[in-house]
Amino acid sequence: MEIFYGILILGIEFFLFPIFIVWARRKQFGQYIRPEGPDLHGYKQGTPTAGGIIFVPTIAVLNLVGFLFLRDFVFVYVAIAALLFGLIGFFDDFSSILKKEAMGLTAKRKFMLQLLLSVVLLLFFENAVNGNFFWYVPGSDFILRFNRYFYFFVYIFLFTGFSNATNLTDGLDGLAGGNFIVSAAFTILIAVLKFNAPVYLIFAVVLPVVVFLFFNAKPAQVFMGDTGSLALGGILSAIATYYHIELFLIFTGIVFIVETLSVIIQVSSFKLRGKRVFLMSPIHHHFELKKWPEENITFRFILVGFFFSVVALML
Repeated sequence: MEIFYGILILGIEFFLFPIFIVWARRKQFGQYIRPEGPDLHGYKQGTPTAGGIIFVPTIAVLNLVGFLFLRDFVFVYVAIAALLFGLIGFFDDFSSILKKEAMGLTAKRKFMLQLLLSVVLLLFFENAVNGNFFWYVPGSDFILRFNRYFYFFVYIFLFTGFSNATNLTDGLDGLAGGNFIVSAAFTILIAVLKFNAPVYLIFAVVLPVVVFLFFNAKPAQVFMGDTGSLALGGILSAIATYYHIELFLIFTGIVFIVETLSVIIQVSSFKLRGKRVFLMSPIHHHFELKKWPEENITFRFILVGFFFSVVALML
């Protein structure tokens, strides 16, 4: 029965996106391109953004449907994570639209909001795990146990880090969404095989983003904006923390991690040595400036994510 309602909700999402795109164009709620970005992105200026306004609530509703029928707390947890981090992104997108520039919230304000909502989720989550502060180690039966307060620190770091990572990856048509589909599907599949997680969770988390990609494939008719990208990181973190498979994200979330590391390396190198390692960061822009076609970068990054996700599944 939950599948029936799920298909109905996805149909509504498919119906809403064209309406949202037309409305956003009419209201001139479009993307503002950062001046420091690649010159190749000039044509994207004005493309409707904040598409996460459509698919993030869809993910939340589908998960709440799952909870109503299957009574598994993971659905509530994922729904709340999606909405909270999507809310931060919405503030950022709305601020950008109002100011008519690429920068919405300042990095400091966005970071503080991520920390705050990570703590809110932590208080919510601690009650669910009943004090079980540990991680499963891929490829072994070993369990990595944590002191309660160190676990809290790592938990907050994970949510903040992964929401930023998915945000940084959202720079090419289909890149963040495509890699999220692979990452989320395999992360949930590991939970299904190892912990008997509900299979419906894959449906509830992945398919709304598949619908979004229908409109986000190059040339994109709509961008997810920070509303979508920050929510995706929150969702991945929620799934991983619920089943204690955070270390598996090293494999299933490899593209997001590499994108983030490329920024850290670039900034650190420039501050310490006055030299850049990449032509531009995040690393997908490096390959753009190496004259790789945008769709080739997206496809190859998704293939890399798929390969490492298969490795995670084998482990």
